[in-house]
Amino acid sequence: MNGATMRTALSILLAVLAGLLAALSLVGARAEALVHTPEPLQRIAGPMSEDPGLRETLPAELGEVVGEGLPDGLPGFLESPVAGLVQQAAGGLVTDERFPAAWSAALEQTRVDWTDRMDLLAGADGREGPEGTAEDAGTVHLQTAPLLDLGIERLGESASELPGGEAVSQALQDGLQAAVEDSAVLSVDLSVPDPETVDTAAVVWTVANLYRWPWMAGTSVVLLLLALMLAPRRRRGTPLVVGGIAVLGAGVAARWALGRMGPAADLEGFARAAAGSLLEGVREEAMPDTLLMIVGGGVLAALGLLTVLLSGRRSRPAGTRR
Repeated sequence: MNGATMRTALSILLAVLAGLLAALSLVGARAEALVHTPEPLQRIAGPMSEDPGLRETLPAELGEVVGEGLPDGLPGFLESPVAGLVQQAAGGLVTDERFPAAWSAALEQTRVDWTDRMDLLAGADGREGPEGTAEDAGTVHLQTAPLLDLGIERLGESASELPGGEAVSQALQDGLQAAVEDSAVLSVDLSVPDPETVDTAAVVWTVANLYRWPWMAGTSVVLLLLALMLAPRRRRGTPLVVGGIAVLGAGVAARWALGRMGPAADLEGFARAAAGSLLEGVREEAMPDTLLMIVGGGVLAALGLLTVLLSGRRSRPAGTRR
């Protein structure tokens, strides 16, 4: 293998690394914003509150929790009216004008809960986590406390019309608040990412290193420049072609992976509807970035191909030109 061939091979390798790092830096930038700032999750998951499947399953789920948490010893003449009010309060939850604010608060609590657990698993130095961690510790757990609070508030408002008025309403709200604090539905595991396919340790390591995306972006530029410098003059466009193809391929692979995302097989009811809606929101948010990688990689590859063609034409002997 002569020197020119070795330089070409090395420049191709550097160009591939540059393309992959460029794609990873874009993904890292988006993911870091999603994990550490409230706005992206609100934008992605805010529309979940309008999802028909979620709006159908949420009232039943929360209504059951509230119904099971009713204080013991209610007078007999109040049991039936209160049970009816529970169903009424739950059924009208998603149409209440306060529901969007409660849903927004639930999303922010969900984000904070997940990042706190990631920090706990990663440890203070970002390298070590506690042993004996549950498999679902790396998954997103929807925090429904603000939604339950709204349901209890609605029930209290309706109960104030019963015999006993404000006293009955206050007793119900106090008893329910204490009862639901220990309810499992306060934190609903959505199995996102699916622990059956994504290792928790990999999730923790990835989140702990998201802040490195600017370094990846800078390194990709440096590697591409090195690839151009190493390539023989007549093959100067080859690294551009290869780097562009790497970015384009990463975009295609990401688009394929996003299209295959779906709720974990063992999820049912409200958890399945919420997980499906969340993943759909992530998909819609990320698809434009995959298109950006595909188009950007294609443009870079086309530019490199044009450079190769022009270099080849200039290198022809004068007698061979027409």
